[in-house]
Amino acid sequence: MKRRKVKVNFGNLLLVIFVSGLFAYGGFYVYKNFLSDDSSNSNSSIKDNNNVSKVNKKLKDLGYSNDDIKKIENNLSSDVIESLDVKYDDLADLSSVKFFHIENLDRYQNLCDNSSFSPEEVVMRVNTNIDREFYTDVKIVDDPDDPFVLVNKFYEVPQDYEPSDLVSVGNGQKMRSEAAEYVNKLLKDINADGLYLQAQSGFRSIDLQTRLYNNYVARDGVEEADTYSARPGSSEHHTGLAIDLSHDGSLEESFENTKQFEWLQKNAHRYGLILRYPKDKVYMTGYMYEPWHYRYVGIEVATLIKNEGITFEEYCVKYKGLF
Repeated sequence: MKRRKVKVNFGNLLLVIFVSGLFAYGGFYVYKNFLSDDSSNSNSSIKDNNNVSKVNKKLKDLGYSNDDIKKIENNLSSDVIESLDVKYDDLADLSSVKFFHIENLDRYQNLCDNSSFSPEEVVMRVNTNIDREFYTDVKIVDDPDDPFVLVNKFYEVPQDYEPSDLVSVGNGQKMRSEAAEYVNKLLKDINADGLYLQAQSGFRSIDLQTRLYNNYVARDGVEEADTYSARPGSSEHHTGLAIDLSHDGSLEESFENTKQFEWLQKNAHRYGLILRYPKDKVYMTGYMYEPWHYRYVGIEVATLIKNEGITFEEYCVKYKGLF
């Protein structure tokens, strides 16, 4: 029987060997990376576990219960926890509040110790500064032209501030242009509904507010005057975004019994205006109830504030990060 000669195609053979080599190398490379990643992940996991153990031990050493430790670890970063050097009895609950800020922790705990407020109320009161006496640690606002600037008994405008876009509104008062546009529209629309309303007081300069406040102090004393009049620099009227509205030229609490006030309660937010000093939030604003005083904040924010039943201070805490 004759043997058949087998012809070998060395070109194809080399190609097969080359391709096989590539597959083998690729498999080895993937396997090597898998081991490397697994090792890296393992090291990272060990490191994280060490951090968790360290933080857990820190909280235990400070005297926190297991339940509190779980809350605190969930709410605060390991760096923040590591910075703690004493136990704060209410930290677990306080840190669960959405607008909690570690910078205010001592004040939060102090208010907890001396009140029966809920953690949410404690954080809100501290962030709005009303755990302190009004007109203490007063700050100058960074940007008085900001349409959402907060001006109150803790935040004031620079002494030389005057908005650059003041225009007439109503019967010769002035407001910033956008606010004036909406207030003029409101006055026109309420008149169309058969009700008369006038702009009583808009923008006020520092000089005018100084004269007004000094007269009130001379008449009623500082303590009483502070309940209804702002000290120079702290009046919302300086912003050009506030307006006092009246049906008869007076500014009295009895305004709340008028049809005009009823109309404003239903419609002011549609023009970007909020009732700035509500009856049930005197403790928050520091001013007596003023059913005539409105602040322009834009339709979206005004609607939110109305729907939630909050003050502008509370809005700034919840949505602008005030603390």
